[in-house]
Amino acid sequence: MPPMRPTVPPWSACALALGLALPGCWGESRLPPPGRGAVSIQLLAFNDFHGSLEPSEDPVWDATAPDGGTPAGGAGHFAALLLRLKAHAPDRTVVVAAGDLVGASPLASALFHDEPTILLMNRLGVDVASVGNHEFDHGQVELLRLQEGGCHPTDGCLFEAGFPGAQFRYLAANVVRDGGATLLPPYALKQVAGVTVAFVGLTLAGTGALVPPVGVADLRFTPEAEAVNALVPRLRAQGAAAIVVLLHQGGFGPSHQDVSGCNVRGDILPIVDALDPGVDVVISGHTHAAYVCPNVRGKLLTSAASHGRVLTEIRLTVDREQRAVTAKWAENHIVYRTGEEDAQAQDIAERAIRGAAPLAGRILGRIAGAISRSENAAGESAAGDVIADAQLAATRAAPAAAEVALMNPGGIRADLGSAAGEVRYAQAFSAQPFGNTLVTLTLSGAQLRTLLEQQWQSGHGARVLAVSAGFTYSYRASAPAGSKVDPRSMRIGGAGVDPASLYRVTVNSFLAAGGDGFSVLAEGTGRVGGPLDIDALADHLRPTLSGPALAVPALDRIVRTP
Repeated sequence: MPPMRPTVPPWSACALALGLALPGCWGESRLPPPGRGAVSIQLLAFNDFHGSLEPSEDPVWDATAPDGGTPAGGAGHFAALLLRLKAHAPDRTVVVAAGDLVGASPLASALFHDEPTILLMNRLGVDVASVGNHEFDHGQVELLRLQEGGCHPTDGCLFEAGFPGAQFRYLAANVVRDGGATLLPPYALKQVAGVTVAFVGLTLAGTGALVPPVGVADLRFTPEAEAVNALVPRLRAQGAAAIVVLLHQGGFGPSHQDVSGCNVRGDILPIVDALDPGVDVVISGHTHAAYVCPNVRGKLLTSAASHGRVLTEIRLTVDREQRAVTAKWAENHIVYRTGEEDAQAQDIAERAIRGAAPLAGRILGRIAGAISRSENAAGESAAGDVIADAQLAATRAAPAAAEVALMNPGGIRADLGSAAGEVRYAQAFSAQPFGNTLVTLTLSGAQLRTLLEQQWQSGHGARVLAVSAGFTYSYRASAPAGSKVDPRSMRIGGAGVDPASLYRVTVNSFLAAGGDGFSVLAEGTGRVGGPLDIDALADHLRPTLSGPALAVPALDRIVRTP
């Protein structure tokens, strides 16, 4: 059992019950007591929940745990912690989220079009949330349905009658329609203890390359800092004493960093650097990291990991007369799977889990060992190899006549199995939750090399595609972008790839439209549609029900040299 840690600071019951910060109420003096005319405000924040109604299988780093990691999350435990913290100052608490509440969700939520997760967010009392890239997985029309309510246009209301929609407001300051209007409100103003707090919501500017293009065809995702800075004068003119940015973009910290540590690198830092000095707090997400940075260019910067495993508690001291934040403090709390569970939240989760159980428990096949999505030094993973093999097998016959299949690593969301044994539908779905169809198209050998070179895109690091058996190549890590792949090493079925010859290549529908920046795939011709990716994987595993278990791939298809 993981060790118990206090989840409520010792000053909360004293200071917050009175609505003041009195001498002796601040415990460890995390914040100075407000003076006359000042008020303390609590923000409870999280990000990247991804429909995680059940506890996550990924542990959270916890130095007090025997092995350094502790299990965390689960709807009931998450709700209990949040509501307990909120109860200490219900009139001075705002619950906020920084995107990806839904999308890439486990089966229990995804089977019901993420309606159970929206109902859970309503139970939590979320006030405002930014959109993330995964809110657009099924297009803007579906996002607006989740906001406003109503049954799914094809499947109806599967979870319960009359889906009411989100009781909180999604914000999207940098998601702009043709014509200039934002898809959703750019900001919200909340009156808290007599002061106005402004919340600005944004997703990362690169969202358009991360989601199916058809669902965002008339939308532009503008630079994050520019969108915020343009709003600051308006927010101040409307009386905002504090400005909080909910930004679905983040940074990375050390894997063994305390959840409230600050050792962050990545895309979030230049954005924060460029923000107007009037911004007080940036609540970030997207990278699934946990950190609390007290002062980045004068701004408090936080992130709460992912999947409901961590919750951020933020305290702001706001001077009413000056209409300014005079002090700020934050701490990340691990959502331990011990103690109480909120009954209403757990009921939502259990109803969804029961509803999905018949499909979730279906046995698809057997594996001979762990099929992990963890990548080796070359960027190859066992899960990626298996998925690519399944997609090739599903499209090898005419009319598709595929010769090779490729899978994007960002589309692999979980291990296919952690040990030898059975693979159930829920596991396969967790690994591939997007419901993409397969597309087989024709590329020249030269285009195929361009595709491989597009694995290294400026500012995004390496996105190494999984490749099906029979396709091999090598790349030089130190070579400049655009010339990393050795064209002489590219082989399909043992034969060298001729730049002038044509090859039939299978990818998922997201990649086929140029997703993840693989723009050359949008040039592919002779397109033939195929089955759903999850169905292809199920068909690939089916022979192992009566025959030998699926072997773990050798991870020798891609070679990395210095």
